[in-house]
Amino acid sequence: MIPKKDFNIGVILDMDGVIIDSNPYHKIAWTNFLNRKNIVVNDSIFKELIFGTTSDEAITKLLNCELSKRELEIFSNEIDSAYRAIIRKSKNIEPLNGLLPFLKSISDGRCKIALATSAPPENVDLILNRFQILNYFDLIIDKTQVFKSKPNPEIYLKAVQGLGLSNDNCVVFEDSISGIISAKDAGLIVIGVTTSHKNNELIDAGATICVKDFFEISLENIHQLIENTLRDRHS
Repeated sequence: MIPKKDFNIGVILDMDGVIIDSNPYHKIAWTNFLNRKNIVVNDSIFKELIFGTTSDEAITKLLNCELSKRELEIFSNEIDSAYRAIIRKSKNIEPLNGLLPFLKSISDGRCKIALATSAPPENVDLILNRFQILNYFDLIIDKTQVFKSKPNPEIYLKAVQGLGLSNDNCVVFEDSISGIISAKDAGLIVIGVTTSHKNNELIDAGATICVKDFFEISLENIHQLIENTLRDRHS
């Protein structure tokens, strides 16, 4: 195995919508919560207000009232607990197609791997352990480790710093508009994953290319993206 200190490329993945197509399960948890608050939601609201943002931000917008930090924490924990219960009860939960061979290939191919997610640590532990992929990650950053949520670039700047690499040598996988903006503003190459938005929406937000799953991308593709981006930046 190549010593970690020799790795020179970073692959940073969001979790929800990238490692797992979790939107259907989050939708159940959110719908049940909002129904109890007499709030009716549709696919447009999920796409624009809930997916790709933090629970606190979505709750504040949807309930449209002043909430204390403690109230937000209680509501957010209620939704996340319901989501985890759904995941635990579901026997057919699978990672996004191609994820496992992709992680193995980039781990064997001189890459450092990070997770950068707005999810709480309990969700991260559940998903990574469920898929038995925790050991692939050199670095994990969750919602408790950042002060400013996506689209602020803080989480991706921390990821790059934590990996000890330059921005030029890191690639991000993101499914949300806010996540793509966050990564782009951190100076990173972004590969859009079309679980939450259409290809053109992700490209318009700043993704360089888009894939539907990890069967459509390889370490060779990542090397080429980095080389092309460096050439364009210095031409």
